[in-house]
Amino acid sequence: MPNSTFPLFPSDDGWPYPDSGPELRGVEFVDVGEPDLDEMDLRCDPHAYDTLDDRERTMLFAHFGLGGTLVVPMSELCRELHCTHDEASALLDAAVDKVRRHLTTTA
Repeated sequence: MPNSTFPLFPSDDGWPYPDSGPELRGVEFVDVGEPDLDEMDLRCDPHAYDTLDDRERTMLFAHFGLGGTLVVPMSELCRELHCTHDEASALLDAAVDKVRRHLTTTA
């Protein structure tokens, strides 16, 4: 094996990964797909959304598509919540602030 570990060639020991030892040779890795980040967030802190009222929760989840919901445009959320665009933005800001505050105080 050459003195330098880079670049590695197929004839070098440790090809294709220099840090893989003999215990990993021949092991097949399974691709499990993309992780569900929403699920991971809720498992880490199931109370992150407890301080939100119903309108804030609806706005946050629908705007960002959390919890498996579809992303809803702001104009549609305004009609659904019977509010103006400014009021909807304020709801979203309040929801994000509450979640952020909860996460920073519990971290």
